[in-house]
Amino acid sequence: MNILIIEDHPLIRMGLKQLITESDPKATVSQADNFPAGISLLEHEKFDLLILDIDVPGGENIRMMEMVREKQPDILILIHSGYDEEVYALPYMQAGADGFLSKQASQEEFQAAYKALVNRGKYVSYRIQQTLLNNLGDNNSKKLKNPIMTLSPREILVMQLLTEGKWTKEIASLLNVKENTISTYKRRIFDKLEVADEIELSKKVSLLKNF
Repeated sequence: MNILIIEDHPLIRMGLKQLITESDPKATVSQADNFPAGISLLEHEKFDLLILDIDVPGGENIRMMEMVREKQPDILILIHSGYDEEVYALPYMQAGADGFLSKQASQEEFQAAYKALVNRGKYVSYRIQQTLLNNLGDNNSKKLKNPIMTLSPREILVMQLLTEGKWTKEIASLLNVKENTISTYKRRIFDKLEVADEIELSKKVSLLKNF
């Protein structure tokens, strides 16, 4: 296995490399401490697995899934994040990730996730598996219990940027779209989460993290 780690914290990179070596002694590990450097490596070398921190410098949130796939369509992607998995796991999986692992996970859980992806499977924690099963709910009901899960990957991205305090103009510039497009996304997000403004949105997202 040829593996790329994109992570800006040296100690976490060191820990991941050690865990990989223990799980797969023959694996080769390359590292990048920011997303542009990681993309550059993807352009010049074939990798089997990418372990990606979604809060890495130079990153572009959920759009990174598309950018990675443009470089290497068949690469396995394991998101390794400190972000709340209740909020971010499903959108990133929908956007193209093969697994989502919390930075709070144990060594055993990392090994389980690694094994799942190496065997061409998918991985989310037991907690997220149960959330997904619970959200199936009544077969006659189309409404998920956690309204965040009704958002599209792009709406999740806009929501995340809004909760970070960014304005419509800033978000439009970051995503290279028109301001009225972001305004449309905002309206959809507010409608789906039943909030009136950014302040209510931040409060609602905070409450739903432990839903």
